[in-house]
Amino acid sequence: MVITKNEQALFFKTLDFLPTPTLIAKEDKYNHRGNIIFVNKAFIKTIGYNVADIPDHLSFISKAYPDIVYRHKITETWLDRIEQLVKRETSLVQLCSKVYCKDQKYRWFDIRTEMKSTIGKGMVIVLFNNVDKAKAEVLQYAKLASIDPLTKLANRRYIQQLLQQEKSHQERGNQIEPFSLVMADIDLFKQVNDTYGHSCGDYVIEAVAKIMRQATRKMDAVARWGGEEYLLLLPQTNTIEARIVVKKIMKRISDYAFVWEGRRFSVTLTYGITVYYADEETNETIKRVDQCLYQGKKMGRNCIVSDGLVEV
Repeated sequence: MVITKNEQALFFKTLDFLPTPTLIAKEDKYNHRGNIIFVNKAFIKTIGYNVADIPDHLSFISKAYPDIVYRHKITETWLDRIEQLVKRETSLVQLCSKVYCKDQKYRWFDIRTEMKSTIGKGMVIVLFNNVDKAKAEVLQYAKLASIDPLTKLANRRYIQQLLQQEKSHQERGNQIEPFSLVMADIDLFKQVNDTYGHSCGDYVIEAVAKIMRQATRKMDAVARWGGEEYLLLLPQTNTIEARIVVKKIMKRISDYAFVWEGRRFSVTLTYGITVYYADEETNETIKRVDQCLYQGKKMGRNCIVSDGLVEV
């Protein structure tokens, strides 16, 4: 299909009334970049860039996805979707991604393009359906589903997902150093509830969670495993280094002033530590660290057991 310049101008003028941000690119057989020849008013209003800002495909990609890792991920996904078109009867490519807009804000768009041009030889139309509000709600729900409501730590389900991810990094060789698990349990917690009440028990659980989060690195994951138990995932950490982290937590808890209704009391925890062994299932690692914790409880509590090594 070939359209005249007048027909093209009229078509572009019509697209300016379309509420959906729209971009039109045209193949360039000389530089293989694909020149961007038009963006409508909705595109400029929502995303911000005009044709002068993004004269070609690579210019748009570099501005829309400034993070190199995310850009690579989006590019690979896009190319993979295009390859899959060969197996289907459709030529529609669709991808949901966050786009860095000219106002320096990220917005989520459902991006669609018809690879078989219907508006002229070598011309491709790309639609950007704004799904930012809906995506934000989905991400918020996902966050709520992964967080323990009392401590605001990761919950049991989410820490298990993180463990699987860490295991995958090891298997792909992306993570050379091992990772360690720490399981901790508040000692004699039932006595706290019986003496001061369940509200005080919640206060202790929250306070310990806060101390653990402050005593660990950003890359570490701290979760409420259940009840008064916590599970810590320490990437790139062996058991010796994990014991250093645990001692830091123990010191902070020892120094912390636990006070309820004017009465001060002390809190201690027992800790089990283990390291992930290559090719094992994560439930085996969890079982082993739980056994270390159980051994510490039998030894009299307020101690660290690291794969058989007991440290009071």
